[in-house]
Amino acid sequence: MIVLIEAALSEPPSSVSCFRDLTLYASIFLNADVLVECRQQNKDLYWRWLKKRCAMDFVKDILRYGEQGGIKIRSSRIGRGNIITERIDEHSLNYILSRLKDLKI
Repeated sequence: MIVLIEAALSEPPSSVSCFRDLTLYASIFLNADVLVECRQQNKDLYWRWLKKRCAMDFVKDILRYGEQGGIKIRSSRIGRGNIITERIDEHSLNYILSRLKDLKI
């Protein structure tokens, strides 16, 4: 299973620790490959942002939008995702995890 997370969901007002919890859960308990999606010109920026905050441990790679298919976690700004949320924080984390479990094939 491949889980694609919109990179902007790692920025405030999202919680980086909740972002990391999501990637840990998807990777370990759902046996998913976790990928982050962003625009090509922002790949290095997001890599540094996540690496500095120790949030890259369970992320396999950073890709540009549309490069890979899978379960998409996105904000309404980008749209067209399997799970739509405005932020990844303590209030939305359980919803996102339960949706991931439901979508697991």
